Amino acid sequence: MGDSHCICCCRCISFVILLGLTTLFSWLAVRPNGPTISVTAIYMPALNRTSGEYRRNATARNNTIAVDIRLVNPNKDSGIHYDGLNVSLYFKDSGKLVGGAPIPAFYQGKQKKAQKQAAFNGTGEGWEAVFREGSNGTLVFRVVLGTLVRYKVVGWNTGRHSGEYVGEVPVGVDGANEGKQATKLK
Repeated sequence: MGDSHCICCCRCISFVILLGLTTLFSWLAVRPNGPTISVTAIYMPALNRTSGEYRRNATARNNTIAVDIRLVNPNKDSGIHYDGLNVSLYFKDSGKLVGGAPIPAFYQGKQKKAQKQAAFNGTGEGWEAVFREGSNGTLVFRVVLGTLVRYKVVGWNTGRHSGEYVGEVPVGVDGANEGKQATKLK
């Protein structure tokens, strides 16, 4: 009876260890990665110093701001549910809010790319600081994107994960992002 009891305990311990290792490797195989987010374009007609728009007085300026955002889901096994995105733009020199806009909730499939646009009006102290403190050269803006995401892993959704992605975008004399290269938000 002593030998059969020892064999039974060894089998139980081996089963628990095997179950634990299987769970660990399964979790590592399907663990989702966060999205890659970048600003592909930004345009502010009021900052286009190559046109006559910049020379008009503050009340006649076109204060529209358009920000194009690319979101990439790098996961082979997981989709991403975005519970909406909140895009905010700050003038880097003063740190003041220039404006912001929400982007509605959406689902992004496995290894898919999405292009979204946020359009809003520049307002308040931040927008005025752009013209008050801005020079004839490049202006730098900080883009902050906040979101809550849920990952769809093998038919079930994880809990919500918050994320804030931040990057600095230089805007040139034509009112568009300089270099025309995407700026990755980290």
